[in-house]
Amino acid sequence: MRWATALLALCAGSGAGAFYIPSLSPTTFKVGDVVPLFVNRVFSEHVPLPFAYYDLPFVCRPETVHRPWLNLGEVLRGDRIASSDYRLVMGHNSTCQVLCTKTLDAAASREAKRFVEQDYLVEWIVDKLPAATAYRGASGLSYKPGFRIGAYDRTKDRAYLNNHVDLHVRYERHGDGRRIVGLEAYPRSVSGGVAACAELDRAESLAVGNGEVRVTYTYSISWVEDTGVTWSHRWDRYLSEGNAQVHWYAIFNSAIIILLLSGVVVVILMRMLNRDMALDDEELGDIEETSGWKLLHGDVFRPPSLGGLLAPLLGTTVQVMYTFIATIALGTVGALSPSHRGGLLTTGIVVFMLMGCVAGYYSGHLYRTWGGGNWFKNAVMTAVAAPMAALGTELVLNLFLWYRASSAAMPFSTIMLMVVLWLLVELPLTLLGGWLGFRRRPYSEPMRTNAIPRPVPPQPRYLQPVAGILVAGALPFAVIFVELFFVLKSVWQDAFYYQYGFAVIAGLLLALTVCETTVIMVWLSLNAGQHRWWWRSFVFGASSSVYIFAYSVFFYATRLRAGMPDVAGFVPTLTFFVHSLLIAAAYALCTGSMGFFAAYFFVRRIYDAAKLS
Repeated sequence: MRWATALLALCAGSGAGAFYIPSLSPTTFKVGDVVPLFVNRVFSEHVPLPFAYYDLPFVCRPETVHRPWLNLGEVLRGDRIASSDYRLVMGHNSTCQVLCTKTLDAAASREAKRFVEQDYLVEWIVDKLPAATAYRGASGLSYKPGFRIGAYDRTKDRAYLNNHVDLHVRYERHGDGRRIVGLEAYPRSVSGGVAACAELDRAESLAVGNGEVRVTYTYSISWVEDTGVTWSHRWDRYLSEGNAQVHWYAIFNSAIIILLLSGVVVVILMRMLNRDMALDDEELGDIEETSGWKLLHGDVFRPPSLGGLLAPLLGTTVQVMYTFIATIALGTVGALSPSHRGGLLTTGIVVFMLMGCVAGYYSGHLYRTWGGGNWFKNAVMTAVAAPMAALGTELVLNLFLWYRASSAAMPFSTIMLMVVLWLLVELPLTLLGGWLGFRRRPYSEPMRTNAIPRPVPPQPRYLQPVAGILVAGALPFAVIFVELFFVLKSVWQDAFYYQYGFAVIAGLLLALTVCETTVIMVWLSLNAGQHRWWWRSFVFGASSSVYIFAYSVFFYATRLRAGMPDVAGFVPTLTFFVHSLLIAAAYALCTGSMGFFAAYFFVRRIYDAAKLS
């Protein structure tokens, strides 16, 4: 479900910075209190397949594992949180504590080498904070979630497993108690057991992958008082990786594109329209001498072919857009806090289900306007088409993920929950909205439709399908491609993305660009005698999705595979490209609906002003 996260991240926002509500119930520990440490999963920045920590054959697993309740978003993003035997006592430092000693057979040793070679990182959690690798730069201390499972020497083809971890737990004082504000992990590879742990600087590294090996897992705990950060701002160090100047330069570039495009619309297009509509009847003479778009007055509002498919499709796109608007509202008040794991995805799914009534309403209204008579069939089509296509694709991909035992695979219970939510929430609401929309009076078009369709003349080359898509999609993609990089990085390389304000600004600029580009392309089509503009307006609006998918392929080649030529596999590659296609398809639905409604408003306005009968 990475594709859903990516689309929500593109459209959720809360100012230009990372504003959030840290949590509603901070936990205060007393000195001597036991602080639980949970293990979650391992993930790689180069392989899009996470795995549950305890599914690894070379780690220490407790005899009894307690698993907390996970929300829907956590399960879908691959979280598998579980208890551990690591013992953290508030205020008590400890050194070289033995977790377990384990003998790895040849198969487990090779598996450990594979995870080290593919640069997997470990995710642990203490008080909702992930263990992080610390970096100190010009802006101060910053955190990158996770720590490496080992180190790989490519020149010697040797993998060294990190079996010792120094945990530095930062805290602030709060009255008589203490609150955790940071968790830093410093892993080491140590060969020689407990005796070598006492002299880490002189200990040899533990090599794996060459037959049976005995591994002793140890850890040390240090409690560090931190006066430089308060509990309410403890996530700032995790979210400080982005460069704000890059975002502002991109927004400035996008604003310039918008100004130039608006100039084209106002100076050229509107000037020509005003010239055509200023002519009186005597100046018009024979109607065949008027400009191209006026010749289509008897055909331009002819119902579209396959209107029974276009209406449900547009209803679903409106549903997605309203979901994004609700997410934006929650982001504005900072409710999408990073401490609420899976909250973004859970919120998006729930709101999408509730917005089924909106999808049914818009779909039913357009369906009746185009002469449809079976509102129930249209409403069911609206509820089934896009959601079931996405879920069906995920289920097919899920078979491969199950085969690889990845935690990204949806459990059967989660699949059933999604189906039940669809049956009990979205389907009834879509039927209700479809009935209400069908009861509403149809749109009154300004022109009557001729009985016989007008033939469409040959179209110029720039309006041919492939050329038209490439031309119409270039400018919208230019507006968002910088922000798209950060979103893809957060989705595929598990980086926190909370520069939502920049995403909102880029989204607004994108909407303007898509609308203006689609209006220009539709107007050019009308002037060329093309009166079948309904589907074309949707395609013109969605055309930048082609560039989105192409950029995803570029990202895969230059970021995920960069420096890691040997980590590719069928399932990871399939996962990336299927989710990239779903991201591009969902994006196409959103921008296609923007283009359609902008073109619909434009066409109604110009023919209403033309006053031709």
